[in-house]
Amino acid sequence: MRILLVGATGFIGGHLLTALQRGQYTIIATSRSGRGPDLPGVEWRALDLSTLADDPDTFTWPDGVDVVINASGLLGTDKNTLYAIQDRGARALFSLAERHATRIIQVSALGAGDQPDIPFLDSKSLADEALLSSSQRAVILRPSMVIGPGGASSGWLSRLSPLPWIALMDTRSQVQPVHIDDLVGAVLSLLDRWPDQTSIYPVVGPDPMTLPQLIDRLRISQGWTPAQYMQLPRWVSATGARLGDRLGWQALNTQTLRMAGRDNTASSQPLEQACGFRAASFESRLGEWPNPLQSASMALRPILLGVMIVIWLGTAVACLGPGYAWGLGIMAEAGVHGWPASLAVIGGALLDAMLGIGLLSRYWRRPALKAQIALMLSYMVLITFLVPQYWYDPFASVLKNAGLLIATLWLLWTEPRATQPDTRKAQ
Repeated sequence: MRILLVGATGFIGGHLLTALQRGQYTIIATSRSGRGPDLPGVEWRALDLSTLADDPDTFTWPDGVDVVINASGLLGTDKNTLYAIQDRGARALFSLAERHATRIIQVSALGAGDQPDIPFLDSKSLADEALLSSSQRAVILRPSMVIGPGGASSGWLSRLSPLPWIALMDTRSQVQPVHIDDLVGAVLSLLDRWPDQTSIYPVVGPDPMTLPQLIDRLRISQGWTPAQYMQLPRWVSATGARLGDRLGWQALNTQTLRMAGRDNTASSQPLEQACGFRAASFESRLGEWPNPLQSASMALRPILLGVMIVIWLGTAVACLGPGYAWGLGIMAEAGVHGWPASLAVIGGALLDAMLGIGLLSRYWRRPALKAQIALMLSYMVLITFLVPQYWYDPFASVLKNAGLLIATLWLLWTEPRATQPDTRKAQ
């Protein structure tokens, strides 16, 4: 079977690509750049659904495609981009498939069609409705929250899981999480047993659960006891959501706030009756993921980064304020007096402030961390030769720099390379 996989570099598409390639299918995979993992039997093509929506001739349809799997999508805050990709772009793709008499599997989302006030779900719903009204042989899959390694929601949950006390936007609404392996399994089952007519199938796990129950399952699988939970006041969540809309946050915005307050459950029977597939229990899928070391690292990183910012900015404020005279005293002990001493204290404080501010920007964070390491080592060398008595003061202030150095190194080694933000990344 020859398959056109759209959105093959995203979370869902990437897992589908691996499974289809192992299943000996011939795959034409697409991404906006036209590049992806170099796998046997996989041909890459460039396809941007937002561009396809305006000009369908930008994509040359491959010969001999049996099935199109549309795994593209995004949970962004830009409504125009959402509708361009998930509605108009998807419908343009379906029209091309219909022109070439190609079957379609559309990966939609549970809740599409029922929640028009959420652009992510509404844009999915419009594409689903267009597919249902066409003459195409199609399957529409609507998964609940998809969990597994590499997913944005999964990363957020994994980051929360080590914390013993967790504040959430909602603690009562139920979801029916499905592991990414089960979503992939459902697609493979449908390829083997194609339904007689175009239908919508929810893809859900067997157990509805609240978000605290879901996180507790992740905690238990990693060897931790259940956590304590608190629901944030509505005004706090709403303020954060509005801020997220402005800053383009994926985890917190008006859409995610609305979705968090609503149940996201369905029956698994229609899919089982169509192709015989039933999702496994959630706990049975929690093997290699989540990993407690990775979860702890993800949880500690923003905390440590925040502490480092406070240390560097706090040092600058202290040196320019109440600690200014103390700084001049240290310079005097080193034999530096007058305006050179003042310049050294003020210049050092401003440099500390710049390095603290540099940590706030992802683009400047790596250079700032490297500069912090160099500055701390330089300070330690100067102290050794000019004021060595500070090595054995009762507060061990210089020796404590060793711990700060190690923390800075860890942040540097775990800091992702700065890239241009991609607000149109596939699911």
